[in-house]
Amino acid sequence: MAVPAAAQQVRADAPEPTDIVVTARQANASIIGSDTPVARYPQSVRVFAQEQMVAVNATRLADVLDLAGGVTAQNNFGGLWDKYAIRGFAGDENAGPDILVNRFGSNLGFNAPVDSATIERVEVLKGASAALSGRGEPGGSINIVTKAPLDHAHAAALASYGSWNSARLVADLGGPIDDRLSVRLIGVGERRDSFREHVDGSRLLVAPSVSWRPAQDLRLLYQAEYMRNDTVLDRGVVGIAGDARAMDRSIFLGEPADGDIRQKILWQQASLFADLGSGVGLELGGSHRDGSLKGFGTMVDFGPRGLQPDGRTAGRDRRFHDFDWNDLSLRAELTRRMDWLGLSHDLRIGVDRVRHALDFTLNRARGTPTRPILLIDLVRPVYGQPLPVPPRTLDRSAAFRSESIYAQDVIRAGRFTLLLGARWNSFREDVVNHVTGNDDLRTRDHGVTPRAALSYQLTDGVSLYGSWGESLRQNPSDGNVTFNAERSHSTELGMKLALLNGRLTGQGALFDMEKRNVLNPNATDPFVKTQIGRQRSRGAEAELTLDLPRNLYATAVYTYIDATVRNDVNTALIGTRLSNVPAHAASAYALKRFGPFGVGGGVTHVGRRAGDPFGTGYRLPAYTIARLNALYDITPRLGIRVDIDNLFDEYYVASSYANVWTVPGAPRSIRGTIALSF
Repeated sequence: MAVPAAAQQVRADAPEPTDIVVTARQANASIIGSDTPVARYPQSVRVFAQEQMVAVNATRLADVLDLAGGVTAQNNFGGLWDKYAIRGFAGDENAGPDILVNRFGSNLGFNAPVDSATIERVEVLKGASAALSGRGEPGGSINIVTKAPLDHAHAAALASYGSWNSARLVADLGGPIDDRLSVRLIGVGERRDSFREHVDGSRLLVAPSVSWRPAQDLRLLYQAEYMRNDTVLDRGVVGIAGDARAMDRSIFLGEPADGDIRQKILWQQASLFADLGSGVGLELGGSHRDGSLKGFGTMVDFGPRGLQPDGRTAGRDRRFHDFDWNDLSLRAELTRRMDWLGLSHDLRIGVDRVRHALDFTLNRARGTPTRPILLIDLVRPVYGQPLPVPPRTLDRSAAFRSESIYAQDVIRAGRFTLLLGARWNSFREDVVNHVTGNDDLRTRDHGVTPRAALSYQLTDGVSLYGSWGESLRQNPSDGNVTFNAERSHSTELGMKLALLNGRLTGQGALFDMEKRNVLNPNATDPFVKTQIGRQRSRGAEAELTLDLPRNLYATAVYTYIDATVRNDVNTALIGTRLSNVPAHAASAYALKRFGPFGVGGGVTHVGRRAGDPFGTGYRLPAYTIARLNALYDITPRLGIRVDIDNLFDEYYVASSYANVWTVPGAPRSIRGTIALSF
């Protein structure tokens, strides 16, 4: 009997459950929008199914992305949201690259880090995908396919406890009500302290879903998720005299009296799948999200308002954040699978519309370059000084709309697979600055983003491919001026392996990408933006995975990236490396089973990186960290597991925004997990 849902977090050998709507939903929810096997799809795609997420005992999306290859951590703004660069390009400064949920855009607004409890699989597609998925970052996109109701009854519970009083409970139950209706409910409760002094947090998540099949050829799926995420806004430590590890990594530079930042997000999706006969399908869907982020935060300021000449004290600013947003995405697609002129076609034609509204209010108390405020000792901090009430500084409303028409055809003929796609996209943004009274911040743009790729299957287990595409992304106004749209293109050549009946898989690629009209923050005030010229990223990556069920899972990735500023109005930036992107990065993990026992471990290496986008020469040191885990299935329904992260207690820097906002990684930590299924 398969160990369902939460219990699979311990049982790495459990098979993936069958989704009641999988036959209609598989291609619709997938980032490739096709049933074409990944081994023959002419683009780099990395998929983490339940087995792989279970193997690393993931609790967040970030826990698996080290193994994606070419995905590097960016500054996550005090742990408030997910932020990555893919193949060197980080996308929007706040939202990051394209993060999709069931192929709907999901990172508009300021959403909390994604929880693994609701994830069925994670897909990382490298290279341009705008022709199908929309906004389109040339480095790639991350798609999360969420768990849906199953065709059998199941119930499971998981509990974990670890270093710094980190406690987590997960429950997952559901099954069919009758032969047409099935339901599922997932719940998460979490409470944690931190190796960082005065930093803690909590999480509450509830995710119901319902699938209904009123007729054999008609299926409906509804999914929702409510999350409340509370955490202290922690910008990390200060790099002093160019040394990112000069401070004690546990020292907190905010104010405990500020309390938590609270994020509340309600997400809902509904989809309809109809088989119209003769290989024609109709798919209708909608995704809606309401969110808010509110709370105080005190942090080290920039420039002369921040780190002082003595190298031991720093001035700070204090902020109150009040952000509210909502977005609605609607999509209609016709699919057709047919043979024509001796060719097999997998055709998808669609239209979509996106609406996003944001109310952004930031109150900010800040000193002057000659009179910084809220001074703090970086070695022996003293908290509790009188805190100013931040005056209104930024207050704006933004309304974004986009409409698109798109098509994709995956054509197969013998050993060849050809992908052709294009999207016509029109977008507009209207911003009102309530502080200055400027209501004339309007952005309008449109364009076509084409995509083409070709693969050739040399043998049954080896194929070669080439891919090219263009992307168009709206650059949001900073509340002062508007900006031209970001335009980009990408090209890659690669090879894929699928040997030993698909148990040994791998891929390698060479890529070259370029972006124009990229926004860059100001070195003394990150809320002020300038539009730079061109960025270029090129490099190589390789990945190899061996998956022997109930025996061995092993995977390794390596990436080389040369990502630099190619042209800019600020000539000092030309030739500088992009922030937080190492030239070399590698990761490996293996889990070996011995009957009911299992032992695993892994290592991650991240090379030296630029620590800011300002061309200051601030660098983050390279690091190598290791992990170890062991598990034991006491019975087929009960399992335990122990994980040790950062095994050798390396002091490493995970990411930074600037020298004054440098995020240290966690010291050695231990976590125990127990899971029970029914």
